[in-house]
Amino acid sequence: MPAKKTKKTATWGDVAGHLGVTTTALYNWRKEKADCPKSKNFDEWTDWAQARAAGQTHGGGRLLVQGKEYTAADIHDLKAKLTGEQTRKERALADLRELELQQKRDSLVPESQLAEVIVKTLTPLRRLIDALPRAIASQANPANPNIAELAIRNGLDDRVFGEIEKILAEYE
Repeated sequence: MPAKKTKKTATWGDVAGHLGVTTTALYNWRKEKADCPKSKNFDEWTDWAQARAAGQTHGGGRLLVQGKEYTAADIHDLKAKLTGEQTRKERALADLRELELQQKRDSLVPESQLAEVIVKTLTPLRRLIDALPRAIASQANPANPNIAELAIRNGLDDRVFGEIEKILAEYE
């Protein structure tokens, strides 16, 4: 028994694919153009599309925007100007970022220079603090300045230097 041969009918998607357009364009042509084919015949649609392309009276490389007509050359020039301006804008933004980065760099102090300033500032202060217990011990306890000096030195070690060591340990 021979198998039945079924002839597959073309769909509107097939016709659109054959013409290289979307099904939406095909639908709009069928709705708006009275002269377009009503069937799904590829040959009829190809002939109609070629005739439509050859007979188009609009287009012609001109564009109307807000009452002003632009030619293809005008649009090409405008596009070139736009590209140039976009490039100029990108360069300006890059220059601005570079300038901001340079300002930040200029405001930073190198670590070696910072360490030198800290040492120069804190070294005399450390000498003054180390000499403080002996200098004021006789005023604190005139009867026994050695005990006063030891008490002051222990107080400085516990409170001042201990606190400094805690702070430094947090940053290491």
